[in-house]
Amino acid sequence: MGLVHRRWILPDDPDRPIGGQQLARLWRGLLELGVLDENDDVLFEQLALPLPEGESEPERRDIPAQASTGLLLAAKSSATLVTQVVRLDEGHRDPYRGPTGKNGEVEEGEWRDYTLYQVDQQNTWLVPIGIEGIVCGNCGKPAELDLPWFGEAQLLEVDVYSCPSCDAKLDPARDKAALRSGDIFLLEEVCCRAALSVELPVAPAAEEIPDLAVAGLLREAFGGTDELAHDGVEPA
Repeated sequence: MGLVHRRWILPDDPDRPIGGQQLARLWRGLLELGVLDENDDVLFEQLALPLPEGESEPERRDIPAQASTGLLLAAKSSATLVTQVVRLDEGHRDPYRGPTGKNGEVEEGEWRDYTLYQVDQQNTWLVPIGIEGIVCGNCGKPAELDLPWFGEAQLLEVDVYSCPSCDAKLDPARDKAALRSGDIFLLEEVCCRAALSVELPVAPAAEEIPDLAVAGLLREAFGGTDELAHDGVEPA
């Protein structure tokens, strides 16, 4: 398939509470709008939190799309994702072009990969794209940070990490994160409790989702949002 573009939509406040009811409504809304395929299965993954010592594999299973909203509602003390690949040539709505695509047409075989993430555990955050290292805001020294992966994101247990140079505890409002994309942000700007990942063959022309109905669903679930772009990545 080659390399693809991945766009992350996340709340602009990492501490904003986002529960299973909000995410279930978002996922159900995407089904009702025809963004997702209600007649196809989705992949559901769940990883118990807090993370145990050593490696831990998430539970994985294929489930009917309509049943996935119930699993989002029931998710507790875990990291959860639901994901589905949709073929646009089957008539599905594209959030970046609207219900029928540009000029009413789509390229044969064009697709979108949607993944909704949820983390329900205090002091554990999701980090889209993934971190290569942390620049300590206390001493200014960089350090590599090897975090566990969940889907195409990482899980950060805030209370576990401290700076190897000065032993300062992690402070998301002070420390900077060097992402795998090469971008550097304050850590709190790239951490979240929930996120929607949209994977496309190439980057869309729009910086933000132009489909007002889909954008409204995201505002209802997340409040204010930020978007992170990651180009040239392996498809999920």
